[in-house]
Amino acid sequence: MQKVIRRNRPANNRRAGFTLIELLVVISIIAVLMSLILPAVQSAREAGRRTQCLNNIRNIAQAIHNQASSRAGGLPYLDEGGYNWPVSLLGYLDRGDITGSVNPAASYNNVAINVFTCPNDVNNNGNVNGLSYGLNAGYGYFPSVAANGFPPVVEFNANAVNSFHGGYDLGWGGTGNTFTSPVAAAEVNIARDTGVAWRNVSGYPAPYNFDQFRMTLDRISLRDGLGQTLMILENHNSRNWGAATANYGTVPGAATTSNSATTVLDCGVVINAVPYGSPGVANSDLAFNTAIGPLSINTGTVSAVPVSRINSSKGLHQGVSPFASSTHPGIVSAAFCDSRVRTLNENMSFVVYAALFTPGGSKNGQAVVGDNAY
Repeated sequence: MQKVIRRNRPANNRRAGFTLIELLVVISIIAVLMSLILPAVQSAREAGRRTQCLNNIRNIAQAIHNQASSRAGGLPYLDEGGYNWPVSLLGYLDRGDITGSVNPAASYNNVAINVFTCPNDVNNNGNVNGLSYGLNAGYGYFPSVAANGFPPVVEFNANAVNSFHGGYDLGWGGTGNTFTSPVAAAEVNIARDTGVAWRNVSGYPAPYNFDQFRMTLDRISLRDGLGQTLMILENHNSRNWGAATANYGTVPGAATTSNSATTVLDCGVVINAVPYGSPGVANSDLAFNTAIGPLSINTGTVSAVPVSRINSSKGLHQGVSPFASSTHPGIVSAAFCDSRVRTLNENMSFVVYAALFTPGGSKNGQAVVGDNAY
């Protein structure tokens, strides 16, 4: 008979658990690792959103160039064919399905298009008619109506039809912030040298005289140069691509009021500026000493805290702050007229920043801006 051997188990064979001290040590190690890893993860996610934003602006800039090639280099108006400038680009952004639909206007107002919004923009990203970018609408008088000197702002409007913010409205001839009739040709040309996107005034008589002017890439290239002039800037206070309708007064000589599809406050980015010595100069960020040159800038004519500086309103005043802003830390994304994209630091010189708005500043007293200046 086989003998069965029995082995006795030790009395203390129970598995031991973690002690309280060991558990606290493990938790402390995990907390330290998380504190090291989470900022890196957040930084990587922000870098990804910033890259996507730059890609969006690059795609819009290339669409504008493709569109310009079909119309003698002409850049978009702020309002195009009854709607604002993004609508005119849909066919160049692979959204011909909208422009070719039976009722395109209904489609404009019921769709969110990712390329028009920055993924960091809590106001617009993923929203119908969301818009995070504005065209360079140059200089104009946009005084602050807030007691603390910051947005919201309003576009100066001495006369009802004067809200077009175009080459006839800016008053560079020493007449203040309103146009004169007839407008001096030199004054109009200087105003046009302060930005790249204006309103279409071809349907308006005096003082606009049915003006057919449209900014072109050639005009910019022959002045400051495409690489010296901003075309698109990020602004998380933009809104309403293809949607908003606002009244801009009665057309001179007509019995009915005229509607424009949008406002500068919705889809343009501007510098708040008036000629040196003009009425309201105390509320302006930038004034010009016309004795030196029509667009000459010096530090003595710059506000101590410009309202229209980069990131003066980080998405906090939608529709009433047409100034470059974003929720990216310390920067905004931008595209130049040569389609080059880059970020602009919020602490860059305001004089340099303002000079980059002008396609013809060097023809009107401004110093040329070097690439190492920003």
